[in-house]
Amino acid sequence: MIPNNTPAGRAAQRPEPVRAYSQPEIRRRRRAGLPIVNYGGGWSIVAEIAEVCEPLAQRIAASERPGRFSWRGSQVGVHDLVAAAHEAVGDITGWLAEADAHVKTKHLAGDPGKRRYAMTTLCDLAPRPALPDVTDAMIRDGSWAAALIEMAEPVDAGLADLLRRAHPPGAPALRGQLSRSERLDRLLRESLDRPAAELECRLDRADREAAKPSALAKAEAARAELEAMGVEV
Repeated sequence: MIPNNTPAGRAAQRPEPVRAYSQPEIRRRRRAGLPIVNYGGGWSIVAEIAEVCEPLAQRIAASERPGRFSWRGSQVGVHDLVAAAHEAVGDITGWLAEADAHVKTKHLAGDPGKRRYAMTTLCDLAPRPALPDVTDAMIRDGSWAAALIEMAEPVDAGLADLLRRAHPPGAPALRGQLSRSERLDRLLRESLDRPAAELECRLDRADREAAKPSALAKAEAARAELEAMGVEV
């Protein structure tokens, strides 16, 4: 056994540094259902929305009849993704309001009931972001993604600071409670990843359908083949 008061002993007692993952790495792990890692202060909700939504917006704008991806019955459309992202940013706004209320009510620490009431009231009073008004024209030109990015900008710095100060998943100080990274990971899976993946599947299906030759094209090819064989059609 290494004595605790030696350099080696002290090094053994120090917690291992938390590995830093890039934002794309975290996204890949989240979508693959891998164990949740620490998001850290370098993670950005604005960048996440941009990297998830902008490619979809560009594909929809470049497609034939972009309006069909607005929404359609049980199939996920742009408006579903917009609503889900809006809900996520609203939840994050609530987290920031809660953290701010915790600081503002420190002087009430001796009266838990009064402090709880004050914190709840402050959180209720915190303004939530407005749902972006996405028009058909925005779906056609792809600018709906920019509207989502703009919606998230007010909470970006605050969330990064919250993540920077938060304990990583599994930290002893959490005493079995979910870390901020785990709460964010779960929120993003439902609010961003799921509708984005379903919308991407719709785009992929549309691309496959567009690549299939039409019945008219098949008939023309058959006529040309018969004529080349000297058969009158």
